[in-house]
Amino acid sequence: MSIMKSVCFFALSLAMSMSAQASQDEPVPNAVGNWLHQRAMQAAMQEASPMGRSSASVGSYQMVKLADLDAPEEVKQQLRVDIERSNGVMQVAAGNIPTQAAMLAALPRTHRSASELRQRLAQPPSTLEGSLLGPAELIGMEPSGRLDGGTSSGLSRFYRLEGVGIVEFSENNFVAAGMQIEVIAEAQNTRVNGAPAYIGKTVDGAGRTRVELTWTGGSKTYSLIATGEKGSDVERNARVLHDIAAAIVD
Repeated sequence: MSIMKSVCFFALSLAMSMSAQASQDEPVPNAVGNWLHQRAMQAAMQEASPMGRSSASVGSYQMVKLADLDAPEEVKQQLRVDIERSNGVMQVAAGNIPTQAAMLAALPRTHRSASELRQRLAQPPSTLEGSLLGPAELIGMEPSGRLDGGTSSGLSRFYRLEGVGIVEFSENNFVAAGMQIEVIAEAQNTRVNGAPAYIGKTVDGAGRTRVELTWTGGSKTYSLIATGEKGSDVERNARVLHDIAAAIVD
């Protein structure tokens, strides 16, 4: 049985992430949080309905302008503010970004062969050999996306990349998972191989960094997250993620 609902609002969870990072000393605004909760409840109800399961059995992708988003005006206004703030380097309190030691202690150590992954995934995993992650140390991997028994729609891989820190690469076949992807047009502030993408850069009070790059291409959504130790260069790490993304092959 799947542990993920078939309707997943990818851009909306990203909006929540931006809100949380942009407001380091404040909770996510109630207007945005309540609206996201309502959307999640609607998705759950649709999943529970036989008609809903049928209509959501195949995934889709669409880009939505903020003005056309099905949300109250107060939510749209808060998202505008958060999107504007996320276009720079966001400052958060010390401790909001984990240390490398803490991450290594929590990350999975499982390694699976290419043949095993082909059996477990709806689509073969992306090829990273031509990117900077090709020769990097693979820490481990875990299934992600829609899970169904021993299979999954996605895969997350974790690497230790010299000079950058720990890099997580996640891919998810939203078509196979039946996910309905909505991307807020104004939140896309960069491009990956010509496709609209979002990049967020964060530095905490201790000097640790986090860079997240997300985009959609073909039948998959992709995410690269680089977490750097104290003193790491957030702008350099952003450039490295762009280079990795450009070299990923499906």
